[in-house]
Amino acid sequence: MFRLIFFVLFSFTLLAQSPFTPKDVLSLEQPASPVISPDGKSILFTIRKPDFNTSTWSTGIYRMDAETAEYHRFSAEGKNSSSPGFSPDGKFISFLSSRDYKDHSSGTMESGASQLWLTRTDGGEPFNLTSLPNGVEEYKWNKAGTIVAVLSDKYDEKAEKELAVKKKVKRDEIVYPKVNPVKTLHFISVPDGKVIASYDLDPGAQSIDLNPAGDKVVYQSNLTGDYNDDQKFDLYIIDSKGNKKQLTAFPGPETDAKFSPDGNTVAYNAATVPDIEFAEIDLWVIGADGKNPRNLTKDINRGVSQFSWRDIRSIYAIINRGVYHSVFMIDPVSGDVATIEEKNVSISDITFSSDYRVCWRNETDTSLAEIFVHGEPVAKKMVFTPQLKKFEKQPQEVITYQSKDGLFQIEGVVFYPAKYKKGTRYPLALIVHGGPYGHFRNVFNQSYPVRALLSEGYVVFAPNPRGSSGYTDLFGQANRYDLGGGDYHDVMAGVDELIKRGIVDSTRMSVMGGSYGGYLTNWIISQNNRFKAAVSLYGIYSFLTDWSNSWQPEFEKMYFGYYYWEKPIDMNNLYINRSPAFYTKNIKTPTLILQGEKDLYTDIANSREMYQALRTIGTPVEFVVYPREGHGIRNEPNHYLDVLERTLAWVKKYCK
Repeated sequence: MFRLIFFVLFSFTLLAQSPFTPKDVLSLEQPASPVISPDGKSILFTIRKPDFNTSTWSTGIYRMDAETAEYHRFSAEGKNSSSPGFSPDGKFISFLSSRDYKDHSSGTMESGASQLWLTRTDGGEPFNLTSLPNGVEEYKWNKAGTIVAVLSDKYDEKAEKELAVKKKVKRDEIVYPKVNPVKTLHFISVPDGKVIASYDLDPGAQSIDLNPAGDKVVYQSNLTGDYNDDQKFDLYIIDSKGNKKQLTAFPGPETDAKFSPDGNTVAYNAATVPDIEFAEIDLWVIGADGKNPRNLTKDINRGVSQFSWRDIRSIYAIINRGVYHSVFMIDPVSGDVATIEEKNVSISDITFSSDYRVCWRNETDTSLAEIFVHGEPVAKKMVFTPQLKKFEKQPQEVITYQSKDGLFQIEGVVFYPAKYKKGTRYPLALIVHGGPYGHFRNVFNQSYPVRALLSEGYVVFAPNPRGSSGYTDLFGQANRYDLGGGDYHDVMAGVDELIKRGIVDSTRMSVMGGSYGGYLTNWIISQNNRFKAAVSLYGIYSFLTDWSNSWQPEFEKMYFGYYYWEKPIDMNNLYINRSPAFYTKNIKTPTLILQGEKDLYTDIANSREMYQALRTIGTPVEFVVYPREGHGIRNEPNHYLDVLERTLAWVKKYCK
């Protein structure tokens, strides 16, 4: 009996202490985009799974019983499905899918384009409501469930034929500036799929919302569709007869417009400063007639990430609050604000049933994403978090410390190995987030190989230096004219704080980050030699190179305040003064450079330039390029897995 008990306890201990590998983390199943049904009885959501045999992602739609939390796959296997929803009358489930569809004109089966599909909630086979040659980008229902508005790329049959002829004889020259495709808006009746009306908009049209009556669409557009023009979004309304008017024409972007339940008001997001992407995002309302615009959140001094109308007198807004995302209810008439959920959680994707049951996605530092209704897990039980039972527990905490210049209190998340012992110093993996106007959240799920690094015995530190989102507007804009200045010192002050607390061994430290995090990684190792290993993921090496190759050259103008030729080309020019490239001779840290071949944000020229420079001066360096990958290197699971595994191996090699 003693042997049996010992064996059971020993086996349980082994099971509970399994370390994380990068593949384990990518294989965890978590819900996204939850939508509660009008009657509140069921919830639709998506799960994305990797197939490492084919290096593809598969996104499927699942349906959960709101009473029992039991769920099953709703969409068919083999084809990606997304954007689940219910018709407001509860008769249909809607979703986008790339499965083969029936062409409404010819009756033949076609493939390739993602169409809008419907299926009755009481059963039956799904059918494609649309058969648009270029597919569907987004859709919205009217209140009665009789009309959907659909946005797609315009189909030009003549142009398509001409393009096919040119490709055949290799007349495939690329001409700049590129002209983005015109968007077409369709009003479609349900369930027969008849196109009531179609109107060409412009290449920048996106984020549509249909009014309750089903005869007006509000949308945002920067007119060009160019990413570099994202600070130029205005709102427009077009009706089912083709009459269009501009709703807003304020400086800066107005985005994410949504009609009120009575259709008389439009809520939207707008920035406090027009020409930068790192200003606070506030929630505004304006009459559907374009009158009486008002800022509802100007006194909160925190940014709004998402919002959803509950009824005509209340909007639920998700407010960024440091490392957490909280929910507040705002009266669009009086402006009164009430707290709905302000615990240490991260919330997203709010939807409502007809009787105002509220559903959202909920994450914490000890749980995976879960679906909550009325602030509690469905059926009061965790559905997805039990996947973590077989893995070791890795504690984490939020710390605060003073910035070097005394201007700010800086937050950061510290992750500890499972067997962490207070008083013992551990090797450090410092991770810098992207953005710069991004932030780390205090949640379990992280995009970097945090869990695998912890399983290898590293302490991981994820700071939110000045310039991060989720804090005051002053804090978020503090990097303007000083990128690589105060933010650099904030990060290093955090490292020194961990050393001071006896957590980190200062002789065994590594640093890594992607995008802006890649830039600051490059900058850090050009300014000091305190780190034994660095991993630079798609980061800026020279601001001159980046400006010349990125599809967002306005990035540098936003942060530096001028184009590089507008000031003398010397070390006082921020394009040079804050570029790691001009401090190359200082870089001694062994560096792994990871880059997507098709990255439009941070062009491969940055990483190639850094590789050439470090190789020339004899600093240990490895440069890995991922074909078909853009910014983030996550299009293909095996590429993403390689990024995580290669990062881990590099850190272990040089920072044991």
